[in-house]
Amino acid sequence: MNSENAELSLKILPGQSWGIVGRNGSGKSGLAMQIAEADGSSFSRRALVSFESEDALLEREIREDDSEFLDKQDPGRSVAELIEEVKRADSPAIGPLVEELGMTDYLHRGFRLLSTGERRRLMLARALVQSPDLLVLDEPFDGLDQGFRTHLAGMLRELSKRVTLVIVANRLSDLDGLVSHLACVEDGACVISGSRAEVEENPAFVQLMGMAGLALEVPPRPASMEPSSFEGTPVVMKKVTVIHGGRKIISALDWQVERDQNWKISGPNGCGKSTLVNLVTGDHPQCYSNEVTVMGMRRGSGESIWDVKNHIGIVSPALHQLYRVSVGARAVIVSGFFDSVGLYQEASPTQWEIADKWLAVIGMSADAGRPFRSLSYGQQRLLLIARALVKHPPLLILDEPCQGLDPLNRALVLRVIDRIVATGLTQLVYITHEPEDHLECVTHHLSHDGERWTVIEVT
Repeated sequence: MNSENAELSLKILPGQSWGIVGRNGSGKSGLAMQIAEADGSSFSRRALVSFESEDALLEREIREDDSEFLDKQDPGRSVAELIEEVKRADSPAIGPLVEELGMTDYLHRGFRLLSTGERRRLMLARALVQSPDLLVLDEPFDGLDQGFRTHLAGMLRELSKRVTLVIVANRLSDLDGLVSHLACVEDGACVISGSRAEVEENPAFVQLMGMAGLALEVPPRPASMEPSSFEGTPVVMKKVTVIHGGRKIISALDWQVERDQNWKISGPNGCGKSTLVNLVTGDHPQCYSNEVTVMGMRRGSGESIWDVKNHIGIVSPALHQLYRVSVGARAVIVSGFFDSVGLYQEASPTQWEIADKWLAVIGMSADAGRPFRSLSYGQQRLLLIARALVKHPPLLILDEPCQGLDPLNRALVLRVIDRIVATGLTQLVYITHEPEDHLECVTHHLSHDGERWTVIEVT
């Protein structure tokens, strides 16, 4: 499907608003990119917001990182610089836009110091400052906290009165009140399109987006892998304080994960959720200047990062960005046995067999040999979740694991997580913005309201 045909098949007209839905790997993002790049139509100013465009910006910042030539970390271009570089000469000043997107406090912060949600807001600002007449948004709500999601939905409703919107979404609820038309993509083709009411009543659409066929069998742990013998408190933090870029991210936090507890962590963007994860995994340098104990090992007591990671399975946006090596889907899952980004050790036949079983669970057996970076964002995330679960770790840390997943795969992932935790082989720390990401296994909730942390026991 070429660019012209993609748009022509949808009959996108000025003043309309379209939602694009479909399974992971169906071609939604490809169609969105074609629409954003098509020439020779009634739209002269097009803008695209996507994970791929954010990734491209990250690649540029990595290439231009001058930290090794400085006596401090190079924070990268500031938010203000990154907005100004794409601003049109006839566009209004960026001040009101920055304020509306809630970016005032970090306007002069470097790109590499931004949280996931802050980066998403920046990409929105870069698109909107171009004053587009066609705005294509690929999963605009993913990575944003619930408060800002509601605010953004209101912004988009107002914007749709003067700009043609095309929104790629994995959750139909994200499109409520925003689109008048739907297009369903399957195998790279637009298979159903029309008014939202007509499409949602189509039996084929119900089948494609339905929740049937969720029966699964959780693959076993290799018999050669002995379960952890640790019987203490998995995570203990005492008076933890983290300061980054002159800003206090976490202040005097006491928190611990007792045995048999499974935690959900929620809060607005920038409150320190991912920082907590990095303190536990040892990926944040200030874990050594704080009292942080993981699986009985005090950070800074001579343990290696691998001593701790051997007991942990993790999925996070940061890990996803790091996984830039050229390996196949099957090898990505096997790399979870070695906690490596890529596969550099010889795996056993049993490990390959278990990887194949996980590929079947996530519905990607046909993609076993495909390079990781050639897969859709949602497929990549599914692989990383399988990678985290493959060794049945005693502590499973999932930072926004369902980001980028369609309803079927979101339900599948949550079900697999519940099933794994129910075996008693692992405890869960689950970070999410999504109120609909319900897990039966959660026993405790660490919530941030924008000012302070609160512990809630889930009954």
